[in-house]
Amino acid sequence: MKKNDFLYAFILISLTIIGCNNDDETIAAPQNQSPKDFLVEVSQTTTNSALLKWSEAIDPDGDPVTYTVILEGNEIVTSITKTEYLLKELLPKTKYTGSVIALDGKNGESKNEFTVTTNEIVDTGITTAWQKSLGGSSDDDGYVVIQTNDGGYLIGGTSESTDGNVTSNNGQKDCWVVKLDESGNIIWNVNFGGSGNETIHDLKQTTDGGYIVGAFSSSTDQDVSGNNGMRDFWIVKLDVSGNISWETNVGGNKDDILEAIIETSTGEYVAVGFTSSDQFDVNGQSDAWIVKLDQLGNVSWETNLGGPQRDLAFAIDQTTDQGYIIAGHTETGDNKRDIWIAKLNDEGGLDWEKTYSGSENEEATSVQQTIDGGYIVAGYSMSSDGDFLENNGGRDGVLIKTNNAGDMQWKKNIGGSGSDGINDIKETTDGGYIAVGSSNSSDLDVQENNGAFDFLILRLQSNGEIIWQKNLGGEGNDYAFSIEQTLDDGFITAGTISNIMGVGEGTVTDFNYWVLKLE
Repeated sequence: MKKNDFLYAFILISLTIIGCNNDDETIAAPQNQSPKDFLVEVSQTTTNSALLKWSEAIDPDGDPVTYTVILEGNEIVTSITKTEYLLKELLPKTKYTGSVIALDGKNGESKNEFTVTTNEIVDTGITTAWQKSLGGSSDDDGYVVIQTNDGGYLIGGTSESTDGNVTSNNGQKDCWVVKLDESGNIIWNVNFGGSGNETIHDLKQTTDGGYIVGAFSSSTDQDVSGNNGMRDFWIVKLDVSGNISWETNVGGNKDDILEAIIETSTGEYVAVGFTSSDQFDVNGQSDAWIVKLDQLGNVSWETNLGGPQRDLAFAIDQTTDQGYIIAGHTETGDNKRDIWIAKLNDEGGLDWEKTYSGSENEEATSVQQTIDGGYIVAGYSMSSDGDFLENNGGRDGVLIKTNNAGDMQWKKNIGGSGSDGINDIKETTDGGYIAVGSSNSSDLDVQENNGAFDFLILRLQSNGEIIWQKNLGGEGNDYAFSIEQTLDDGFITAGTISNIMGVGEGTVTDFNYWVLKLE
């Protein structure tokens, strides 16, 4: 064999041996990497709840990450993908320890621990001086309460009853007004209406000692002198004893629903609501409608505001320049509701308007000019973006404080993880606020729940921070619509109650008026 042939054979045999050895080696699989560390923050701690929020745990391998929350050694929730969780049903003044675990589904995990100490229950110092359930065996819904000049109270709404505290009924639903003394005893009550449906949404005591009642009506008989089509604005002037001095209906061929009424500084009246009638040059499906009446109920002027969808006004207040501020909602092209306020001059002309919105529904139910010349607006919000970056649950009560031009100064969401809303707010003598609404929550801003929806009463500082909150109600649905500070620095509130077990006397078959004096 030649030398070169020998060398060639040697190289060939060597390569074959090396190749065989490589075939026997196993390639190692890459090692799984756990999700990276993350931060956990505890916020919004109350007497019975706390909100956990954490930063996203990034997985180096790109695996999807889920989270498990452990509290006192027990799994509270597993396999969630969102980076927050509300701890509920905690005990007051108690320290809890726990952890949030990030998992990648391949036995990789990272853990971060937290501690929560719940708040102590603070005595509000507010007690119920007295409460009354008023009505009969059918539906009786209370919507508004005011303190009267004699120190007593007046409550208005609608009634279908003919028994209990209700002496008669003219048709289906009647307007029903009840006058109470300062201790809650009935002085007189009166129902008025026709054979159709009538409902009071607002009332005020007038400078002559009587009352102006804002309602809507579908009747054309008995106490109702006429109807223009479907439901009309119905304005009724009562004397000090509840007798009708005059009444008038205003409206068009379709629905015209009155929501609020005021007496002006000159002794006239302005009513606000919404209209769907064709006669009023409605811009869309329905417009906010504002009607000015003289002292005898004759129309001085009327104007409507709105866009191509539904635009509704629920509240009005006269401003220091003798104009008006109204509040409600305006709908956008996708039928989403935005909070809407509009400033009018003394002739009903539009000075300016503002909307406050997120990607979900919002609505204003109450507005008042404040002592600093700005405005306080109350209602509800379902958004967590746009003008409403925070949301405690599906629907929150919301407060908006603006300057004189309607620019937002601050906003506050109020509620828990359930459904909450504010129906009325008033500035108090100390520059703070008293607000009322309804809630079925029992966490975050809402400390307790008596069953279904409760009256939610809130005392607030001038910056919107909660001083105290109180839930009142029974096992059924209880809705608060109206509140006022009283002459003795207490509060009077009213609404509708469906179950008075534990909160009143008598028996409720359906709904009754419910009025409470707090001190």
